[in-house]
Amino acid sequence: MAIQAPYISRPETDAFLEAVAHAIQHPAEAPVVFHVWGLGGVGKSRLTQKIQEFHEKDTIVASVSFGLTESIDTPIELMAKLYEQVVPRNDWSAWSGDSFGELFHLYWETIHTLKTESPTGRGAVDAEQLKAVDQLLKLGVDVAGVFLSEPSKKIASSVVDNGMQAAVATLSIKDGLQQLLRDHKATRRNKTLQELMIEPLPRLTAAFVASLRQQAETQSIVLILDTYEKVSSDLDLWLWRTLLGNQSLQPHAIRLVVAGRHNILKGEGWRKLNQDRSLVYEQPIRRFDEETQHYLSAIGIADAAKTRQTFRVTKGLPYYLDWIRRETEKGNEPDFSQGNEEIVSLLLQGLNDTQKRIVQYAACCRRFDRKRIQQLVERDGLDFATAADEQLNCFGWLIRRSYVELVDGRYRLDDVARDVFRLSLYQDDRDRFHQTHQCLADDAKAESEIDVPPDSTYSEKYNNSDWRNLRADYLYHLMFSRRSAESQHQFRTHLLEARYFGQDEVVQRPFNAITAEAELAEHPLLSATVRTFLTVIRPVVALGWALLEKDEIDYPFNLANYNLSKQATDEAIRVCLQHPERLDGLARFAALFYQSRRCPDDQTYRWIQQAKAQADRLGTHADPDFSSRLFLWKIGNALYSLGRHEAAIASYDKAIEFKPDKHEAWTNRGNALDSLGRHEAAIASYDKAIEFKPDDPAAWTNRGNALDSLGRHEAAI
Repeated sequence: MAIQAPYISRPETDAFLEAVAHAIQHPAEAPVVFHVWGLGGVGKSRLTQKIQEFHEKDTIVASVSFGLTESIDTPIELMAKLYEQVVPRNDWSAWSGDSFGELFHLYWETIHTLKTESPTGRGAVDAEQLKAVDQLLKLGVDVAGVFLSEPSKKIASSVVDNGMQAAVATLSIKDGLQQLLRDHKATRRNKTLQELMIEPLPRLTAAFVASLRQQAETQSIVLILDTYEKVSSDLDLWLWRTLLGNQSLQPHAIRLVVAGRHNILKGEGWRKLNQDRSLVYEQPIRRFDEETQHYLSAIGIADAAKTRQTFRVTKGLPYYLDWIRRETEKGNEPDFSQGNEEIVSLLLQGLNDTQKRIVQYAACCRRFDRKRIQQLVERDGLDFATAADEQLNCFGWLIRRSYVELVDGRYRLDDVARDVFRLSLYQDDRDRFHQTHQCLADDAKAESEIDVPPDSTYSEKYNNSDWRNLRADYLYHLMFSRRSAESQHQFRTHLLEARYFGQDEVVQRPFNAITAEAELAEHPLLSATVRTFLTVIRPVVALGWALLEKDEIDYPFNLANYNLSKQATDEAIRVCLQHPERLDGLARFAALFYQSRRCPDDQTYRWIQQAKAQADRLGTHADPDFSSRLFLWKIGNALYSLGRHEAAIASYDKAIEFKPDKHEAWTNRGNALDSLGRHEAAIASYDKAIEFKPDDPAAWTNRGNALDSLGRHEAAI
């Protein structure tokens, strides 16, 4: 009969549980967020389980674990995942008449319709429409305007593609997404629905809170967010800024429990929110000390010598103590004959040398399958078959280990075991550690090139989610290889390319995975050079739109809201954009172009000229849309804003050469011609824009202005 897992209290955990219980009973006088943090294995997840056990009868508890719970990459998905535990989603009638349920259903039903039906309902959906719907989905993350001052947010929120210049936002507003929503039969006569699709997150968040409040009138609600160190920056921003910053939860019986390795109050947004409104109760928790004896006694280990040995090996971490409990239940009592051996040796007891090595290899993988492990083993010159368990098919012994989890169809070691085994490989054989990560990086890169061949266009690469995911894995593993210079070069290259396409997750995902493992400055597995590089460049990884593309950086806003100093900002930009001549392709263009936005005014034109020369090398009829946009939105508009109208016209002509029906290029070309006083040529250019886009208001308005100017000029003659 299995021994029930004991729970040994500690003063700090008792205080935390009491504070949560008090908040449930008296919400108006208690904080909204209860935050517990500490190193991996200290018992945070067990504490959240106790909250569920203590309140299962009188409270609705909804829980997610980042990295384990499926489909919570965006705030909308997180809200749905939590709410379906509050009101089970399998009963759609329960969501009928519910603010969040109905709005959520309407949002996704509309997304589905836009992806599968043409605007008229007749004919197939074209690629442009599918791209527009993908952009709509990205608006559900709502990070574009987070880092901007209030006036800038109004501009950014209306720009379809975050990579566009603010100067052409007026063109974007009338094009793309809004035009699709006005034209499509599913949305054309419903302005409220159009507004939902353009700005889904604030509306769905308000509905989410309204529905929670309604449920909380009859039963208290606790929302648990576990392993919070793995949360994406998008989700973190949504939680403190949109949910807690803009919605009032305190008077209602709704509480959040946030558990993770890092103290969230170190983040400037959280710190300021708590400083202004005292919303967070935070509690660090420590290892077991004298409680270790109580725990071991509870699982039947009373011998004093064995207790001392166990404490020495486990260092009082509940994770390891619970592993000992589970092994004892199975009759596999750990061997403490060598009392000074490390926990890693205990966890590997009973395995042969090849199996031990395989566990270390598995720890280097963020996710693995049989093929991945076999490749690593055989690349190391070992015989994969020697690791076989005859009854478990060569691979079964590994996935049956207590610390192996199945997540989204792939295996992984749980976080604490992964820390232990990966560190053990690093300490045992540093060369093998680096080589393993280099192999994993090479494999991820090779797989990405199978999905999208190396000679494919940039658009084909960055618009392919499988390619982006594999490249994120590639960058992650490269950081732990010995190739420090290459890893920094590749990270910078992908950062610049991804920013151009608005696909920042390519670098944010590996960066967030690394920082979830340990604080950057203290990460034991990164070289000092890589730690310094990632620390310095961190602001650009998180705030690329605001720091690279915005007309002017709002230093006071970023300092007040994100504790980002001007010095740290400028150094991050310098490192990101330095030595563009060492970069290739789109990365070089992006570095040159972004330099033009961050250099002294008297150097701007020189950088634009260099960027244009690189654009000339990149332009290709194999990707006309990408090539046209290079010369339209980047080079052409930059030259126009400098008053270099002749050069701007040449750039717009180049955009038209690649995509003759690009009506924005014809409109902007007309603007440049009109600025030179060539009104008749401007009118002809506007007419071409109207030919391709009959309802282009900018073209019509500017054409009228050009006619007026022409009339005044002729009258003067």
